[in-house]
Amino acid sequence: MLRALGGGILLVGLVLMLGRCDLTEPTEPQSVVVEAFLKTGRPLPAIMLRRTRPLDVPGGRDENAAQGATVELRMDAQTVAYEEADSGRYVPGSNLEAFPAGVPWALTVRWRGEVARAEGRTPPPISLGEVCVEAPSSPVRAIRVDSLRRDSLDIPAEREYLYPVDVSVKWPVEASPSGVDTTHWVRPQLRPDTLESSSRVVNFFLEPVDVRREDRFRAQNGAGMWRGVYAVPVADSTSAFPSHDLTVTLARGDTAFAAFARSREDPGRREPISNVDGGLGIATAVALDSLRRTVASGEKRCYAP
Repeated sequence: MLRALGGGILLVGLVLMLGRCDLTEPTEPQSVVVEAFLKTGRPLPAIMLRRTRPLDVPGGRDENAAQGATVELRMDAQTVAYEEADSGRYVPGSNLEAFPAGVPWALTVRWRGEVARAEGRTPPPISLGEVCVEAPSSPVRAIRVDSLRRDSLDIPAEREYLYPVDVSVKWPVEASPSGVDTTHWVRPQLRPDTLESSSRVVNFFLEPVDVRREDRFRAQNGAGMWRGVYAVPVADSTSAFPSHDLTVTLARGDTAFAAFARSREDPGRREPISNVDGGLGIATAVALDSLRRTVASGEKRCYAP
């Protein structure tokens, strides 16, 4: 009887200990996630602030927003305070007509006792020059293989047809004065408004986007040069070239921008590289230019801004 009672006391004690552990278990700390893209020659943008949440606790826009933060952006000697508009979206209380080039900036976010900071300098403006587009007279056959089925001899493969479209891009490159930092990075990108064929797989073998230090691009007659390729899928070998709109975008930024852009498509990472001290996310300044044209045939055509 005593032995049974003792076992009951031990059991009750174990339950109490487990209960105490559940009650005193610390909650997972939350961090602020910053999304800020300052643009040379453009008005100050809105800044998005979110907070980290456990993977098993999904939430909507309001639940994921970092509300009640204090946001300040300093540019040289001027400081602009941001105001919360809605659900983690913060807008400048006072605006500038254009964010000038070559200006040092520093962003400070205070939220729930945390302080997140990022800083940099606005890059020089960038402008597209000539854009030339060319495609073959007939589609080519492509074979898409499901390489994940390595445990079977019957590896699924699909045959399809597509037009590979070559695009050459030029942009003016000005010589920098002596002593000026020239380690800018450039990202040219092709964005057709047509359905892509197995986008990530096809784009891995083609090159619709690139990120390099600007002095690593080929240059000729004072112009930077890049050649990219994207694919337009069609039904069969007799299909005509489908008309579509193409947007060509050029972005110039610093090393933080380059690291973020490169890591966005990295399948081995759960989130892009962050440059925010005391938090997560990206806060960087970029210079942008884009050109949108309708591509109606495969014949070589060149477009200017």
